[in-house]
Parts: sequence; structure tokens; C-alpha cells
Amino acid sequence: MKPLYPLLLLCACLSCLPAKAQNWRPFRPNGDVHAFRGAAPDTVLTMRLDSAAVNGADSVYYFNRIMRRASSFSWKKSVNNQFGQQMRYNVAQRTYVLFWNGGSVNGFSLDRALVLKPFVPVGTTWSSFFTDYGVTTKLLSRGTSLIDGVQDSIATFQVGASLTVVLSKHYGLVSAPKDLAFGLPAPQMLTLVRRPEAAGRSYYNPSELITLQPGDELGYKQEPIYYNTFMCYQGWLLTRTVSRQETADSLIYTFQQQRRTEYSAAPGCPGASVSVSPVRTIRLAASRRTGIWAANAQTNSVIKFNNVELLSYEYRPQSTSSILMGHPVVPGRSGAGCGGAAKLRQQMLYRTGNAINYQPGLDALAWESKMANGVGVASQYEHSLIYSRRNSQACGSRADFVTLLPVKRAQSVASLQLYPNPATTSATLLLPAPARAAATVRLLDGVGRAVLTQPLTAGQSTATLELQGLAAGLYLVEVQLPGEAPRHVRLQHQP
Repeated sequence: MKPLYPLLLLCACLSCLPAKAQNWRPFRPNGDVHAFRGAAPDTVLTMRLDSAAVNGADSVYYFNRIMRRASSFSWKKSVNNQFGQQMRYNVAQRTYVLFWNGGSVNGFSLDRALVLKPFVPVGTTWSSFFTDYGVTTKLLSRGTSLIDGVQDSIATFQVGASLTVVLSKHYGLVSAPKDLAFGLPAPQMLTLVRRPEAAGRSYYNPSELITLQPGDELGYKQEPIYYNTFMCYQGWLLTRTVSRQETADSLIYTFQQQRRTEYSAAPGCPGASVSVSPVRTIRLAASRRTGIWAANAQTNSVIKFNNVELLSYEYRPQSTSSILMGHPVVPGRSGAGCGGAAKLRQQMLYRTGNAINYQPGLDALAWESKMANGVGVASQYEHSLIYSRRNSQACGSRADFVTLLPVKRAQSVASLQLYPNPATTSATLLLPAPARAAATVRLLDGVGRAVLTQPLTAGQSTATLELQGLAAGLYLVEVQLPGEAPRHVRLQHQP
């Protein structure tokens, strides 16, 4: 068995080598994330080296393991990432090898080895290996190119008759065939999207995923994933940011969270009732290097941040028969109503019986999570983001969340006055004090739609709401002052 050592120990040993040998590495052995595009126009594949070994004269680095398609609906575990299982470096020969572990069939090897020699003179040739035959490889040229906006030296290799592989001196592999398929005609090529960085400074950057400030709110609606004729329950979850702290190493948030669940008396349902949870305090912290989130041990948050940092098709066991898999980064992926584009996605997969394949869950087991910049979780399992208030900018309606997190709610409602109320043609809104800054007044109907919106200027303490043309009924007047939770007061409009 090959002796395995921690990745950092091997990196420390390699740091004793001449500096020149540390250049031209296809992948960084320090856990940095490398990102490539080419599988689809809007899809980014992320990967890293996450363990190391020594095998004779070679330093051997292993890519993170991933899931691969077994069929259109199932997945299987694979030891090979997009560029194989290993990156090998021979110190004496100053040669890098990307190795694909294909195993063997009937005595024939299915392994692939793309051999890269960036230190030899231009024009030198050697052999890479595709299954059981060699493929002529040559250092075609050296030059410079922009790598994610930064000028760097590059080496271009010709593999076979016409395929080219490009390597950057400081940023690693720039372009190469997916699955190391350099022995096949017209293989799909992957191209570097951005310079390698630690996960916490890459697409999984906590400071980009959540940009909430104290007082900001997120509101989620819960609906069952699966139901027959009637939904037996639906719920609303409100999260309010209490504090945000950013240090050199960490991003730390404290939230308040409360939910309300309404149960139906429809046929087959348990009966009509309403359940309101106690207010919970949620504390989350993320590493700004690894992108890993952790919650305080007492936290029982409905919305989870576990495993946000999973790379493309990387997986993590959740039980003896289930794993959680990360999907590729898709900057334009559809999220939820107020979540925006959900660039990250994680999905639960399940193994049935003794089968080696995994499948997405059906009905109540269909768990997945989508993450969007700014708000974090845009949708997760049964919850979708339908309301947000960030930096005094609102999306959606807060009407369904009025009774949740009632901090100073009694004072807020009492401080707003409406007269007359009930009203027929117009009503006057009176603030307890002049607005300190520009604000917004909205009139919301019974389903939370804004039927009237008008500004309040700084120093203004009254506003006239014109009701002509509006249907009779109960409305909610919402006043949004900068840096404060929205204030509400009910208005009865009569014909």
C-alpha cells in the first residue's frame, strides 16, 4: 500500500525544491479551486487536489472524487475527476503526468496518461499514453497570454496530430480535453475560467453569498414537495439579520428566525390548526478561506448552510444509503422569486438496496438547495424565498410575515395613525415623527400585492392615500423607513 501523508506535509517538503520546479504545475497542491468552462456555455466545473502520496520517485496528488452519470436518472461514484484521478510529478525528470484510472478489461489497460514536460527545449517530443498505445506529444511553443486578465508565460503542447494543450507558468492548466480523451477524435475541451483561488475566495466566497446587514429580512414560503389533491399544510419562515462581523479569517452572522405553519382540514389532512414556533437565534460562521459554514451546536435552523462548498459533482455521505452532491456552478441558474440567479446547487442522492448507483429522491425525499449571491439560500427543499428586504430595498410582500418576529411590533403599529379609518375616498397617514430620510409608503391588498406606492421625503410626517378606483376591503399600509423593519397599520376601505 502506498504511504499516504497529509497534503500540507508534502507541500512543505516540495517547498525545499528549487523555485523553478514549483512553476508550471497543472494544478496547485494547496487545495485551491481550479475552474473550467466548456461542458456547456453557462456551466463552470470546479475541482481541486485534496490529498497526496509518495510513490517511488513520484509525488502523487489526488483530485477530489466525484459522481458521474450512470444513466439519464442515476449516478455512480468515480475515482476520476474531469482530468483524471491523479497529478504526478517526477522531481528528477521534472515531468508532470495527468493520470486517468480506467482499469482494465480482458487484460487490456484503459488507463490514460497525459505527459507534460514544460522544462524541455521547444520541439522536444515524447509519448503520452491512451489506453494501450502511445500518442506523440511535443512542446510546440512558449509565449505569453492573459490569464483572467493577468499576463503570464504559457507553454503550448501538441498531442497527436492536431490537439493542443496549454499550460500557464503560475496558474496551471489553461486548456485540455475533458476526461483526458486526447486519443479520441474531436474531444470536448475545457478552458480555465479564472485564476485558481481558495474556495472561500472563489465561487464559494461567503462574503459574496451573503451580503445581509443588520435589520435585513428574508421571508420563505413553505409548500409540500408532494401532495395528492389538497395541500395539508403551508408555512412561512422569516429570518432577520441581527449582527454581522467580518474578520480576516471568518464571516459571522447572528439571525433571528420564526415560522408559522397552517394546517388544512381538507380530506385526508389532520385538521385545521395554526402553529407558530418560538423565536430562535441562529449563529452562523464561515471560513473566508475554505468557504465552509458552521452553526452553533444549539442551532436548529430550518434553512441549512451545510455543504455549501461542495465542488462540481463532489459528494459527501449523509447516511449509509444517501449522499449530498454539489452541481456545477451556473451563474444564470434560475433560483426563487426574490433570490435571483442561483449559481450553486446541492442535491441529495439515494442508493437503493445493494445497487452501486444513486438516484435523486422522489416526493418527500426530493431534497435540494440553491444558493444565490447576496441572500444565500434562494430555495431549499420545501422553502422558496418570496420576500426580502435588503438595504431598504424590498422584493415581494411582507404581508404574510407580519405576525412573525414581532420585535417592537406593538410600538410600530401604535406609532402609525390613519384617519379616517374606515375610509371611502382617501385616508391620511400620520407618522409619529418626521421621516429622517426618504422613505416609501405602500398600500397592499389582501394577497400582498402593492396597489399603491408613493414616496415620503425627508422631514415629511403625513401622507394622503388616494383610494378612488380601489375595491372595497381590508388593506395593509406599509411604511419602509431606511434601516428599520417595515411598519404596518390596517386600513378598511369602504365604497
